[in-house]
Amino acid sequence: MIRKKVPFLILIAALHLLILNNLFSQTPKYIKTIVVDAGHGGSKDPGAIGQYENSLRSQEKDVTLAISLKLVAELRKQLPGVNIVPTRTTDIYQDPREKARIANEAKGDLFLCIHADSGPLKQGRRQIGTRTVTRHKITYTGKGKKKKKIRTSYEVEEPVYEYFKLPLTRSGTSVWIFAAHKTSDKLKAIMDGDENFEIETGGVDSVENSLDFKTPEGRTIAAIYAKRYQERSDRLATMVNEEIEATGRPALGVNQRQKGIWVLQATNMPAILIETGFINNPDDEKYINSEKGQQELASAITEAVKRYKAQVENTNYTPPTKTDITGKKITATPADFEKREIKDAKTIMVNNSTVKIDLYDDGEIDNDIVSVYFNKSLIFDKKPLTASAQSFNIELVPGKTNELVLYADNLGNIPPNTALMVITDGTERHEVRLSADLKNNASIRFELKNKN
Repeated sequence: MIRKKVPFLILIAALHLLILNNLFSQTPKYIKTIVVDAGHGGSKDPGAIGQYENSLRSQEKDVTLAISLKLVAELRKQLPGVNIVPTRTTDIYQDPREKARIANEAKGDLFLCIHADSGPLKQGRRQIGTRTVTRHKITYTGKGKKKKKIRTSYEVEEPVYEYFKLPLTRSGTSVWIFAAHKTSDKLKAIMDGDENFEIETGGVDSVENSLDFKTPEGRTIAAIYAKRYQERSDRLATMVNEEIEATGRPALGVNQRQKGIWVLQATNMPAILIETGFINNPDDEKYINSEKGQQELASAITEAVKRYKAQVENTNYTPPTKTDITGKKITATPADFEKREIKDAKTIMVNNSTVKIDLYDDGEIDNDIVSVYFNKSLIFDKKPLTASAQSFNIELVPGKTNELVLYADNLGNIPPNTALMVITDGTERHEVRLSADLKNNASIRFELKNKN
C-alpha cells in the first residue's frame, strides 16, 4: 500500500511546489496584460439560446462576442499602455483548455470571461381550438353463449392545445469566481427558491473540474489557490458588481461555484466570469443584444478594471464624474450598502410628486457624516451633518413606493449617527428623526396619495 501511495504523494508535492513557485515568480506588480474571453463559440458550442415564446432566438456565443469586442475596444481606449488580448474575435469554437492556454501563454495579469445566463424553462399551454374525434362505446346483449358485443360509434368535440416555453422571471448581472463554495443571498432570492436551477447549465464551455475539495490534497490546493488569486479575483469581481449596480441594472453580487469552471481554475492569474444577463428573460435578452446595453456593460467592466489596477499598483485614480437623474454627482454604491439591514424605517404619505428634503444633525453636532440614496441613486456623498441644512429635492415615481435611505459613513463622536429630516410637501411639513450605524441603514418610504 505504501509503495502505491508514494508516486501520488510525490505528484501532489511537486504540484504544490510548482504552484508556490509560480506564486512568487509570476505574481504581477503591474497590470500589463488583460485577457478577454468571449464565452462559447462556433457551431459546436452556441451556449444558451433564447427559447421562450417570441424570444429573439439569440445565441450566447454571439452576445458574448459582441460584448467582448466592445470591452476590448474600451479597455484599449482607457488603458493604452496595457496589452489587451482577446481569446477570439470571430465565431470559432475553442476548447476551454485552449482558452486557458492562450491566457497563460500571454502571461495575463487578469482574465475577464464574458457569458450570458439562462436556466430551465417551464412549459405553458393554451387552447387554440377544438377538433371532432370519433369514439366508441361497447355494450353487450344476451347472456352466456348468446352474449354479443355491440360497438357503437359517436363523435365528440375535444380541445386542441399548443405548448410553448415560458420566459424566465430572473434577471440581472452576476459575477463569478472560483472555489470557496458560496452564492450570494441576492442571487438565491432571484432563483425563486428553485433548487434545480443552476447557473450556466450545459454548454461545452463549462467544463468542470473533478478535484474533490473534501480530500486533504484538494483542500491544500484550494488553500494555495485562495492565497494566490482568490482574494484579488474577489476584489475585482466586487468592483465589477459595484459598477454594474451604478448603471441602475440589477446586480446579483459576487458568487462562487460549487464546482469550478475550467477557464477560471486553469488560468494562472486573477480571473472572473461575468454573466451579463439572462438570455431567456425578455428584458435581459433585449438589453444584452442592444448596442446601448453592450456598451454600458463594457464601460462598467472597464471602469472596475481601472479602479482595480490603480489599487493594485498603488496609483492615484479619480473615477469619472457620473450624475443621476437630478444632475447630482453619483459614485458606485458601497459594497456593504445592501448588506446593511434597514433598522429604522418609516413611511410617509405625501400629496406632491416633488418633495423638498432638509437634513440636519439631530441633537449635538458631533461630526456625523452620511450619504443619502433615493431609489438607489446617490443624492449626495459623504456629507457632514451640521446645524445648517443639507437641502435637495426628490421626484417621486407614481405607482411605486419611493425609498430614501440614510447610509452612515461614520458614527460621529457620539454613536450612533443621527439625523433630523424636515420634509416639505407643498404646504405640509413633516419632521422625522433617523438613526443609522455601520451595520444598519435608516429608511423613509414615500407614497403618493391617490387624488382620485
